[in-house]
Amino acid sequence: MKKMIIGALAALSALALSLPANAQEEKEWDLDVDVAVHVGYQGSFLKDFTAYPGATRSLHSGVRVGVDANFEVYEYKGFDFGIRPGVFFSQKGEAYTKTADKALSYDLNYLDIPVTLCVSREVADDLDVTLGFGPYLGIGLYGKNGTGSSSTEKHDSFGKDGELRRIDSGLIANIGLKYEDILLTVGGQYGFVNQLKDTKTLTGTPKNANFFVMVGYEF
Repeated sequence: MKKMIIGALAALSALALSLPANAQEEKEWDLDVDVAVHVGYQGSFLKDFTAYPGATRSLHSGVRVGVDANFEVYEYKGFDFGIRPGVFFSQKGEAYTKTADKALSYDLNYLDIPVTLCVSREVADDLDVTLGFGPYLGIGLYGKNGTGSSSTEKHDSFGKDGELRRIDSGLIANIGLKYEDILLTVGGQYGFVNQLKDTKTLTGTPKNANFFVMVGYEF
């Protein structure tokens, strides 16, 4: 009997010690916030812009730099779900080959505010794969358009006499790798807003489209 009592007490002790660990493992709702800074390359063009049919279009190259925060709120079977808002300085536009009497380039600087729903999963020690998808709002800060046979004739594309709208919005999607605190993100944006407000001399329904590659650090 003494051995049975000791055995039962030992079993109860082991069960009591295991309860906190099991409760922690079954816990699914939790708030964890991480802030990250990013910098990288961005390539872009104005989709459906037909104002200069004689000019050969080429990719516009720029930078994308900013900060975002990952609010991780839910965990399910090894998958972490969260919301990731951010603020980015984003260079967009379109480039053309140099031809007489054609626009040479649109150099457009935006403040992008994306809010993505994200999911991540650890695939190896300290290595996570992340996916993000959601809307973004773009605010045109300043844009210049080189016109004529040289790029000396320039004006603010978003200004009073400019031809483009200042507000943009659309969808953003990205995929990334996180190793410890280092991030590598590849993604793209597609705008839904017709950026052209001057339809007297220009034609088309230009929409911002771009892709980006960024490296980052998470605090």
